[in-house]
Amino acid sequence: MLYMDGIHDDTLALQEMLDQRGIVTIERPGTYLVSRTLIIHSNTRLICAPGVHFLAAPFSKCALIENEHFGDADGRDENIEIIGGIWDGNCDAMGLDAEYEAQHRLDDPYSPKLFKGKLLRFAHLDRITLEKLTVRNPVSYGIQIGAVRGFVTRDIFFDYNWHFGTTDGVHINGPACDGVIENLYGTTNDDLVSLTTYDEAHAEISLGDIENVYIHNLSGRNAYSGVRLLSGEGYVLRNVRIDGLYGTYRHHAVIVSNHNKRPGAVWFDDLVLENIHASKSAEALSEECFRMWERNFDRCVYILFEKGAICGNVTMRNIHRHQEQSTESYLFALSADSSIERLMLDNIHQTTAEGATAPLWKIDGRVDTLIERDVIH
Repeated sequence: MLYMDGIHDDTLALQEMLDQRGIVTIERPGTYLVSRTLIIHSNTRLICAPGVHFLAAPFSKCALIENEHFGDADGRDENIEIIGGIWDGNCDAMGLDAEYEAQHRLDDPYSPKLFKGKLLRFAHLDRITLEKLTVRNPVSYGIQIGAVRGFVTRDIFFDYNWHFGTTDGVHINGPACDGVIENLYGTTNDDLVSLTTYDEAHAEISLGDIENVYIHNLSGRNAYSGVRLLSGEGYVLRNVRIDGLYGTYRHHAVIVSNHNKRPGAVWFDDLVLENIHASKSAEALSEECFRMWERNFDRCVYILFEKGAICGNVTMRNIHRHQEQSTESYLFALSADSSIERLMLDNIHQTTAEGATAPLWKIDGRVDTLIERDVIH
């Protein structure tokens, strides 16, 4: 029996529906209370009508949904689709302290059984599509996908209250290949998209190379960062195209990074950053929001290749930043101990409002071959 009132537990009835596999349709609008993680199986398409709202029960401390073999590296799932639904982590009702969680998230080694705040999580699978979802108020990542071959996340709206940190939008853990991430809107209190070949202990369901990913049409307002590409420890991140990034970001529009807690050999190759029309936000978070990492946010570079990022071929084209307020943030920086073998810059511009200032370039790393067309210095 489904209650759909947000008060009585609907978990058992929802799970019975998912266990039928095939096409599972939830047609009646309402608030479905979920007290433990729903399991979706291979060859299942879950279709949710408008107004279907999945709400994490208070103190439930679990993901809302995951695939059957999420925590099983010896098994795999395939052909999973979730279309529609409001997926609500109800973070303020989990009985957690945001500052404590952030400071102690590495205390325990990774285990799929531990609650580390991931709201929708999937791993060890082939072909997954998430489409037309609203993701609301997770404790940590809204969507986590790892050890995946073939993935699409499309038409996703993020509705976060910013009371917790490390709240990525779409977070991909390697190994991962052949993916599309497009049409993401809203604001997260960490990276809107993160591709991570390895991760911290609170999130490392899997680790490995990431390749062949298309990221298209992202927009945030006073968001943390747009896109993070993170690699290290001998893994490779290559053939990634970021096409269309809009809005305002407190930290970075794009960051290519080597994680400071786990540095190592890094290789990025065939990266394309194009059609980026965003700006640095000058708006600090309000007092009720998680603000642990907000110190000096205005100095964070708009497009940053962080210390230790070793890159092959990088193309940056059609990139424009307009600043209404003065900022100390560089438009582009290549940090010391980072390098790019071949850097193509095409149509790179920056403008400011009258009286405002913003620095352009800071090149402390090495560029072997630089090709420029229509670039303001």
